[in-house]
Amino acid sequence: MIIEKSIVRRYLVLSVIASTLPVLAIGLMYDHFTGNALEQLLGEKMSTHLTATANRLGAYIESRRYQLETLANYPGIDEYSSSKTSQPSSEVTALLQIESDLPDLYGILFFDAQGRLQRVVPGQAAAGPPYWSDRPFETNNLPVTTVGETQILGPVAALDGDSGWLLVRHALHARQADQISGYIALHVRLASLTEQLGANAVAGTLQPLLRTPVGNFNTVGQSSTVHGKVIVGPEILPGWQPLLEVESDGVLKSFALERRALLLAVMVSAVLIVFLFFRLSTHLRFRIGLLLSGVDAISSGQLAHRIAEEGSDEIASVSHAFNAMSGKLQEYLARAVHMEKLAVLGEFATGIAHEIRNPLAALKTSAQALARREQDPKRAQLLAEMEGEIDRLARVVSDLVDFGRPRPAAPGVVLVRDLLRRVLPSIEPEALQRGVHLSCQGDSDLEVWADPDHLLQIVLNLALNAVQATPPGGTVVLRAFAADAQIAMEVSDTGCGIPKELLNRVSDPFFTTKTRGVGLGLSISRQLCELNNGQMSLDSAPGHGTVVRITLPNAKFFHANHPDH
Repeated sequence: MIIEKSIVRRYLVLSVIASTLPVLAIGLMYDHFTGNALEQLLGEKMSTHLTATANRLGAYIESRRYQLETLANYPGIDEYSSSKTSQPSSEVTALLQIESDLPDLYGILFFDAQGRLQRVVPGQAAAGPPYWSDRPFETNNLPVTTVGETQILGPVAALDGDSGWLLVRHALHARQADQISGYIALHVRLASLTEQLGANAVAGTLQPLLRTPVGNFNTVGQSSTVHGKVIVGPEILPGWQPLLEVESDGVLKSFALERRALLLAVMVSAVLIVFLFFRLSTHLRFRIGLLLSGVDAISSGQLAHRIAEEGSDEIASVSHAFNAMSGKLQEYLARAVHMEKLAVLGEFATGIAHEIRNPLAALKTSAQALARREQDPKRAQLLAEMEGEIDRLARVVSDLVDFGRPRPAAPGVVLVRDLLRRVLPSIEPEALQRGVHLSCQGDSDLEVWADPDHLLQIVLNLALNAVQATPPGGTVVLRAFAADAQIAMEVSDTGCGIPKELLNRVSDPFFTTKTRGVGLGLSISRQLCELNNGQMSLDSAPGHGTVVRITLPNAKFFHANHPDH
């Protein structure tokens, strides 16, 4: 059947059934429901409502207690409270300012051991005493509710234009754990607490209140007197309870109105659901068809195919994920091909190097032996040049071995200052010979998490390339700086630059624009950088020089995220 093959049609039929059956069910249940509504409303539902309200109030108070205990145990808070003349710690001051700016607080107060106010940290909502008023701020006559090591003082109702408040206070201990040196207190908006009572359960019939040791308060923190029947909720603190003031006549009247409104809403909803699902089904089938066509295209090998992303709903998210998957698949395939090429090149290079290294050593030994016995200056010069060429071939072989079989990284902490001290002596002779000026910039105290030998080889390769590419009178700059959780090191030169069409190829194995060399310097540098969880990027333009940047993990962030190291 057609309906069995289309999920859209199934949802359409189910939506029609789901929208019409409730109307019939509600009509049959009305009489029974009306007879028991008031009893249920004032029974289990009220108890559940009060329990939920008590949980919200308790959670709010617990969050303030946790915030206060965290502040009280913060290093330097005790000195901040007891010090009147010395300059307070900027870290503690900043912390207190941030915490006091919460919308639930007027500020943070500090008292001495006798309860006298010593310091105030006003928040954004601070108003009246003890912040911007000459009126005294007294707490001696306030009722105190003790919960563990925390004291709840108040509450104080709104008076003389000032908003209501309460204090959540915690003792501060001196060096002797049993000696109290003072108190820290959160100056809490009373309205922030009473807002947790929530809105009226039935508009105009149930009034939520908060009973406290100093009286009852409504949802906006104003004093309130109880006139009707009261349902008492569970106690959240000694003497603190949520209440519901009930007006029975109002409950029945409100319930009858809502019954009729509910019936009308269900009928209208049923019609709208049928209409909307019918309209949506057509559009949904079209968009699902686009997804199916995209799947067919990818399965046939068209990896560049992309689905049009319309809107911001779930199907658009699926389309976006599909396109991302296609791009990643294309990227992974290209990377797999590239890695396979590198593996073949590495195996080939290692084999060549192994076959060449031993004969080169024998040739060098023979050339040295002949040079020691040779009396003819011209022949001695030829033998010296032969030895130099053998050394150059040995370096090429070493590069082949490094590329084909790199040593696994053994990362550790490398200080940038120490790295530069090892690099500069190796490249300064070449720079002086070519008339190139060397410069080091940035923060030399940075610490890199990498293999020291790998990092030295990377920077040496890049620096030598930069010196060799820079004309006389030019400048090569080595720069290190922090970049989020990474350390970035840049080697920039004022050479001729690299054409745009060659920029993506210069780090390929055996590709070089030099007259000498085999083109493995940048390839080995990139390989070693990736072995140390880093990245290498090049930025260049003809006539403007080249900037090579490597990014490696910051040792400080690495230790913070890996405490076992």
